[in-house]
Amino acid sequence: MNHSRLLIAFCALLQSVTLIAGSPWGIMSHPLWSNKPADLEMEIKRCKEAGITCMRTDFGFGAIAGEKGKYNFTRYDNLVDKMGAAGIEILPILEGYDWEVAKKRSDAVPLYRHPEEWRAYIRAVAEHYKGKIHAYEIWNEQDGGFWKPSPNAAQYVSLLKIAFEEIKKVDPEATVIVGGLCGWNVDFLRDIYLNGGKDYFDAIATHPYGWGPDASPGVAAQFQAFKQLLAENGDQGKEIWITEFGTSTFRSSLLEQQPDVFLRAIDLAMKKIGRKPQSKLKVGVPVGLRTPGKIVDAPRKWLPGVEYVKLTPEELSKLDPQEVPVYIGCENLGIEEDYLEPSRKYVEKGGILLAFGQVPYYVKNYRQPNGTWAQKDAAGELHPFLRIGFEAWWTKKGLPQSTFHIRTVPGMTQEGIKELGDVYVTRFLSPKNLQPGDTYTPIVQALNGRNEPIGEALALYTFHDWKGAILGCTLLFDSGLSEEEHANMIQRNYLEYIAGGVSKLFVYNLRNKGTNLAEREDNFGIVRRDFSPKRAFLAYREMTTALGSDPEFLKDLSPAPQVRALLFRRTEDGRQILAVWNTTADGSCEVNGKLYNGTRVNFIPVDSGAAPKITARP
Repeated sequence: MNHSRLLIAFCALLQSVTLIAGSPWGIMSHPLWSNKPADLEMEIKRCKEAGITCMRTDFGFGAIAGEKGKYNFTRYDNLVDKMGAAGIEILPILEGYDWEVAKKRSDAVPLYRHPEEWRAYIRAVAEHYKGKIHAYEIWNEQDGGFWKPSPNAAQYVSLLKIAFEEIKKVDPEATVIVGGLCGWNVDFLRDIYLNGGKDYFDAIATHPYGWGPDASPGVAAQFQAFKQLLAENGDQGKEIWITEFGTSTFRSSLLEQQPDVFLRAIDLAMKKIGRKPQSKLKVGVPVGLRTPGKIVDAPRKWLPGVEYVKLTPEELSKLDPQEVPVYIGCENLGIEEDYLEPSRKYVEKGGILLAFGQVPYYVKNYRQPNGTWAQKDAAGELHPFLRIGFEAWWTKKGLPQSTFHIRTVPGMTQEGIKELGDVYVTRFLSPKNLQPGDTYTPIVQALNGRNEPIGEALALYTFHDWKGAILGCTLLFDSGLSEEEHANMIQRNYLEYIAGGVSKLFVYNLRNKGTNLAEREDNFGIVRRDFSPKRAFLAYREMTTALGSDPEFLKDLSPAPQVRALLFRRTEDGRQILAVWNTTADGSCEVNGKLYNGTRVNFIPVDSGAAPKITARP
């Protein structure tokens, strides 16, 4: 046997494992959702082309432990082996969502009440993949909708402890990761500590979707607060992994058909309550207590030309609707409990409340007795309180899960709302919580396949004893980012968070889930459903090619807040690369005398012996 050749091969293998372990380049994917071998081959091909070194995917209890006392790893073995042969490590999500487990193992739902079932499953996975898998993420968004009936840190920590103990018994060097939290959720992290979770994880994962710290002061503050809480608990040395981030490139045709449709609907609301429309509309927005800055920072193409007024709950409760006639109460699903009473009081006094989102006011964010924030589904409480309502395929028999068919209600065109069509909607407004004397005015109706009305997608609620109104909307009222913006965001977030100390980042998702361009969930991929590259895929490949497999962050050389200049060193050859961009589209800067305009990231090789000269241009 040639021992020197064997030693060289072993060292090369060790270096490869080290690079994968330290590399930040991750992707979230669901390769086992397809039974086609060609699809898996394409997933591997695209990952290798992009420079991806780790794939995160589900290793669910329901799929592996579907038969009591037995564990089926067949499909997972094929995935792990093929990815490993391509130099791509697997990060498994160990979870057991109630709705998945119930399909085969109703005796084990919920798993926190069946700790020995969970323990045996964890032990079986760790033993089976020892030496092939080196990190395990425990659950996914347990602070949100993936924990039923509502998030509970004590229940989660009970499973985290078991997972940590069993994995470490089998593989002491394995990394055990707290399942990805919904954004920089300081409150749930605090609850993990309060419930004894401190010594039962090596790293913690988060899912901060959307733009990063360079684009949002609110996100920057949340990121720092998250790191500060780790430090306060003596865990400043524990790694932060971003196991999901990204955005959707879904498109709504609504604003293309009529960009000012919601301004016209607000004018209608003003008319209904006896107010005159304003030429320069002031709109109130909550400052956000749970996630300060996030709501305020949000861009809103659907309300062009308005002036925003930031409001605390106390300010809202005292607000004169004559000064600020419109308030955005909900843009998605939820409301912070402190804003609930002031919102209704605002309507009572004559304000117009915007209740927008797939199901507005479906979720309540509330404070627990220990002072931390949590959330729960609360439509049954919130909708009667505000006298609004909704229907969906699961609440009313015969309703479709979605439709593109809508129409402007006859008579509304004279109010300035154009005839509309082919706009995606999945939930429908209802007058079912109105009181006698209240009024429900349909504005845009959703239709079924026979062109029959099935509910409203835009409607106005007015009241016999409240002076104001609520404008409800379940339409797809905004669009995601363009493909160019999507690509730009992925690069900037990678660079910002690596510079901020994050160890690994996983873009969600590799492949579009579907082909409906109007469905948000179908369009997160960096490649399309047919695996053709989107602009984000090309940007990912450009970034990994420039920075190498395991870049080292050296220094922040940014000359001004509107210019980001981050210096990295490539592990492979020691070359230094400057990543530079402007945070605003009209920004510009000079690097060694060369002008760079706009938000596109530029990867510039620089001389390690001399600092580059970077100047922000006015």
